[in-house]
Amino acid sequence: MKIRMQPWRPLPALGAAFLFLSALLNVDYPGGLSWRFLLPSMDVWLLLASMALAAWCGKRPLFWTGLTAAVLFLALRLFRIGDTAVPLYLNRSFNLYIDSGYLFGLYDLLKTSARGGEFLKLSAAALALALAVIASSAYAWRTAARALADKQIRVGFLVASALIFGPVWVGGWHPAGPPAMLRLGQEILLIKEQLAQTRTFVARLEQIAKERAAGSFSLKGLEGADVLLFMVESYGRTVFTRPHYRPAMEATLTDFSECLDQHGFKAVSAYLLSPTYGGSSWLAHDTLESGLRVANDLESAALLRSSVPPMATYFRRNGYRTVSVMPGSRFPFPQGAYFDYQQVYYAGHFDYGGPTFGWAPMPDQFVLDWVRRREFTRRGQPLFVRYVLISSHAAFNIQPPFIPDWDLIGDGHIYNDLAPVYYPIYWPDLANAGEAYLRSLDYELETIGDYLAKYVATEALIIIMGDHQPNLQLTDTVEPWSVPVHVISRNPRLLDPFRQRGYTLGLIPAQALPHAGMETFLQGFLEDFR
Repeated sequence: MKIRMQPWRPLPALGAAFLFLSALLNVDYPGGLSWRFLLPSMDVWLLLASMALAAWCGKRPLFWTGLTAAVLFLALRLFRIGDTAVPLYLNRSFNLYIDSGYLFGLYDLLKTSARGGEFLKLSAAALALALAVIASSAYAWRTAARALADKQIRVGFLVASALIFGPVWVGGWHPAGPPAMLRLGQEILLIKEQLAQTRTFVARLEQIAKERAAGSFSLKGLEGADVLLFMVESYGRTVFTRPHYRPAMEATLTDFSECLDQHGFKAVSAYLLSPTYGGSSWLAHDTLESGLRVANDLESAALLRSSVPPMATYFRRNGYRTVSVMPGSRFPFPQGAYFDYQQVYYAGHFDYGGPTFGWAPMPDQFVLDWVRRREFTRRGQPLFVRYVLISSHAAFNIQPPFIPDWDLIGDGHIYNDLAPVYYPIYWPDLANAGEAYLRSLDYELETIGDYLAKYVATEALIIIMGDHQPNLQLTDTVEPWSVPVHVISRNPRLLDPFRQRGYTLGLIPAQALPHAGMETFLQGFLEDFR
């Protein structure tokens, strides 16, 4: 005999499913737990209401609406992760259109920056968690569908929803946060707006390309001096403004300054405003070398297709050999031809024989020595070399030791016999990485200082610049997107133009806010040394 379930019996199951799905969607991962995850979710209510309405049309519409709701729920859960993680790490809003293109880069970062079997453990845990979320949410949606198949339950749910959630929706009060579906709709509108902005940016590129083609810059003011540009990963203003960073950074810069003074170098410093924060270093490179602020990947792609002359072009036209050093680039990058370097060194060019150090395929000290032996010992013209340094890249957990005797470096095999510097740092939490971050910058500046002291005997112009602030977990939310820039030379005439532009003596910048954008550097450089 078939027994009909009484209406009150599936009601607790529907309520439990509603609250469970709400909690699952409301959790602010990776931001941690808050009391809001216990509140009913407007998104889950809307999905359940759509299922209740579909149930009036029969079991098949209910099934397909429930399946759609379950899939959409998982999509919203992923969207909420992006909405939490991007502001937490990059100090900006999540951008679905642009940030979804970073998934492989995120995978590569997590894989390469993990120690030993950590990535395997992390992957297994992530897979287990994902399967648990899928299975548990699927069970909850199935439970809700069974409950809503009952007419009395449907009616009660819709009436209660109208009385409770209707005023909440109309009043715009969202204690659990704005509905993810509303944010998703906003993202769709934002994509349309960004595409329009990119078309405007392309038109601006075309205009600037024409203007620059009509001008000429001689760079005679450099007097044939080599120009070495060091882009230091994650070197941000925060090292001078956070009280628990500044003493360590001042000690590093004191040692660096003493090294420079002993070998006749002088320095001036300033801040520049980077177009990016916590990552996306290529936007800083694009901005610096094009003289245009490049704010996102859409604009970056447009720039790399444009005919706007980059920094290296001006050097090449004035008799310089132009060299790009990018040891962190492990994948083909044909778009890099835009930057117009005569010689480009990517990770695969170095024939490195040692171990990797976190995300960095090789230590920066090895990179400087390798390039010196190939470019500086046999050359017939002045050099413009742009180094993209990588040993201070997040997660800062595995760092190379400094080798005082550069003759021992060779092809890097020596690093197999040297102990790396380890820190107990694990993704996604970098809140405790401050000490490791400062040590990575100390390594970079010690390496550059020792290199200049031992191998730069000419009146070269050296520029050391950060690409962006570090991860937001290492800075204050009120920090501007500013980075230090140090200009160093034995020739005071090469430093005078920077002094006239407000750079201060020494290695600690003192400029007040607001700071000039990184895009202003190229135009000023060309004007000062023409």
